[in-house]
Amino acid sequence: MMQQLEKTAGIGIVLPKLFPFPQSKPEQMITSLLSILEDPFFTAVEVSYIADQATRALAKKYMQYSCVEILFNGGDAFRELDINLSSLDPDVRRKSVQQCLMLIDHCYEMDAKIMHIVTGKFEGEENKRRSLEAFIASTMELCKYAKTKAESYELCISLEIGDRHLDRHYLLGPTREAVQAARTIQSEYSNFGLLLDQSHLPLMEEDPRKSLWLAKDYLTHIHVGNCYMKDRQAPYFGDKHIPFGVKDSEVGVAELTAFITTLKEIGFFTSPKPTRKPVITFEVGCLEQESPKLVIANLKRTFFEAWANA
Repeated sequence: MMQQLEKTAGIGIVLPKLFPFPQSKPEQMITSLLSILEDPFFTAVEVSYIADQATRALAKKYMQYSCVEILFNGGDAFRELDINLSSLDPDVRRKSVQQCLMLIDHCYEMDAKIMHIVTGKFEGEENKRRSLEAFIASTMELCKYAKTKAESYELCISLEIGDRHLDRHYLLGPTREAVQAARTIQSEYSNFGLLLDQSHLPLMEEDPRKSLWLAKDYLTHIHVGNCYMKDRQAPYFGDKHIPFGVKDSEVGVAELTAFITTLKEIGFFTSPKPTRKPVITFEVGCLEQESPKLVIANLKRTFFEAWANA
């Protein structure tokens, strides 16, 4: 089973989701990163904004030495830096683009092959068209800059899709609309694609199979994880990236099995990607105060069973 996995896909983890760290203590990030790099199960890792240049250089050194695929998680960075690429305020959007150009430089510093981004908030139907136009224009600037900075490889900019109405309130949003935006951006810039997160789809009230088929020609990589919707009063309601197995949560072995099966059907594992192999990344965090090691064991058991059944 593992031999088949190693030939087919790279498995990653979103580092800051499981191991959040303050920018004032970058050494915590390095310690957490090493715990992942020392685990041969993970052949890819998603890092995020690291303000300290020396820490970025050290992270790159360890990741290169470990031979993992490097990706950049923009969702966490965007929230930390208050980036809004779809803002209708020209000054906010201009500042957001400039911050993203800085993050693109960081990606090239660390040899990250993909930088994923998110939209700003949904500001109502009356503003949707203009907000989408602003986001597309902003993203094209990023793609153009990434191309101008390319040397040994070209950084891919990837939009992560999230819910519009339940928790995160992103502009994009429905997969169908994200595909339309991707088609527009790709008409001018080939270094753009989409990231679908399995844990977001229940919150978006979308059928995972239909969403994957809709986005199949634009997928750069995939996030898998879990979410909870039953009780709005629960502290982990919504897009909290809880571990698998939480009572009444939305994603377990059966759902992950079906998701992987659909990825095979749409040719995700055989179509070219910005990375060496197609990457599936786990975006999971701790539910309460449990050890991250327990969360990692949780996701491995869930994944192994789902992969064997898919």
